[in-house]
Amino acid sequence: MDKSFQSLSDVSGTMLITLYSRARETQSPNPIIQDPKAVEIISIFKKELAGSTNPIHQKIVKDTYNPKLGVSMALRSRRFDRYVLDFLKQHPAGTVINFGCGLDTRFDRIDNGQVKWFDIDFESVIELRRRFMAESERRHFIAGSILDEAWTKQVATGGPYLVLAEGVFMYLKEAEVKDLLAMIKTRLGQAELVCEVTNRYWVNRMNGKYMQRKFKRKLGMERDAVFSFGIPDSHYFEAWDPSYKFLDEWTYFDDHEKKLGWYNLISIFEVIRKVQWTMHYQIG
Repeated sequence: MDKSFQSLSDVSGTMLITLYSRARETQSPNPIIQDPKAVEIISIFKKELAGSTNPIHQKIVKDTYNPKLGVSMALRSRRFDRYVLDFLKQHPAGTVINFGCGLDTRFDRIDNGQVKWFDIDFESVIELRRRFMAESERRHFIAGSILDEAWTKQVATGGPYLVLAEGVFMYLKEAEVKDLLAMIKTRLGQAELVCEVTNRYWVNRMNGKYMQRKFKRKLGMERDAVFSFGIPDSHYFEAWDPSYKFLDEWTYFDDHEKKLGWYNLISIFEVIRKVQWTMHYQIG
């Protein structure tokens, strides 16, 4: 197995689930998203991970993930794509900052020839990313923690800014998320934020031993990849600072996707519909 996989933390390792999901959905009938780059990378990874004992690696190699996982991850990726495209309609030469980028291929899907793009993740992730993607005059990789304000100097283009946090905040502590938003406001002045969040009720349940075992069995996620931060509702951030303004939200069920099957039936319950969802905010 390539040494680059061995250096990934439990949290960083979950990026392979998202990548696999996009690849699998791309190859399905009537795909929700087209991501040939993900298909290319996963085909290589399957060969390299064949002898690994890591639960996530085994599930990818053997294709044992629930197909609906691919559907839901593709729906999320498509919605984030649309948020970026809406931003670029208003600001064609704007700046997009992608927190916890993993092996995200969004730039390849939506590049308009003008956007300035910054992908940020830990050094081990960026090292792996460089195997398959290249930087350019407008596309930059930043190795480091999003909690370290060093990245704010590297992205200082003058804006306008759009910050993406897809599958990131739930792994942080509340104080860290609060400090991060304050950093965005202080260093960038103003920015739109699109972030995925998790319901506090479910975060509390996920920290129980039963749910940890379930996560490992179904997703291959290790103990260190359990969620830490949850919120009660979409207006929660507004209480942190009067300049934080909630704009809109999206759940996995809002697109009424037929591929979700009977999952759509239980979405009438708020506690199910909002296990995880996406929020759109104005910061500053």
